[in-house]
Amino acid sequence: MNSFNRLLLVLIGVVGLISAGLLALTVYDVPNLSNWLQTWQQQEWFYYTVLAISAFLAVVFLILLCTGLFTNSPDRELIIVTSEGKITISKATIESTALKAIQSVQGIRSPKVEALINPRKEYVSVLVSCSLFGREGLPSIGKDMQAEIKRAVESLLELPVHSVRIHLTDTKTQTKERVV
Repeated sequence: MNSFNRLLLVLIGVVGLISAGLLALTVYDVPNLSNWLQTWQQQEWFYYTVLAISAFLAVVFLILLCTGLFTNSPDRELIIVTSEGKITISKATIESTALKAIQSVQGIRSPKVEALINPRKEYVSVLVSCSLFGREGLPSIGKDMQAEIKRAVESLLELPVHSVRIHLTDTKTQTKERVV
């Protein structure tokens, strides 16, 4: 989530909490309220309705406020701090390295690689999704792909790779209807 969206959520949350508080104050006897509001206050349903609406709005806006304050934006780069300064490695570089590591596998079709970066803990997770055509022993192929991706990315970053997840699909088992 970018900074503008976070700021917008925080502002909506603060305004919503203030509005919910003011709405809750209408239930109690506050001086300088208009006469029509005071006649509504005499109704039995008024208290329960206003309190229920206030509680609902407070919960919704509290969720928005917490989301704006505590949500981290997805990181597009890994920042490694050294004694000489910072080193920035882009997410695209990590993904292309992982993609190059699996291109030697025969029969691979439509590989998609996604790197998940946690800059605070300085680790990377890699998710690979692809199809294999005409291959047997998918678990062993997947283990080989995991090992190769992990080796390639760790040698690039000089940091440990947290996990490598592989999602393989065998194209033989997929059926496609053909219209003649």
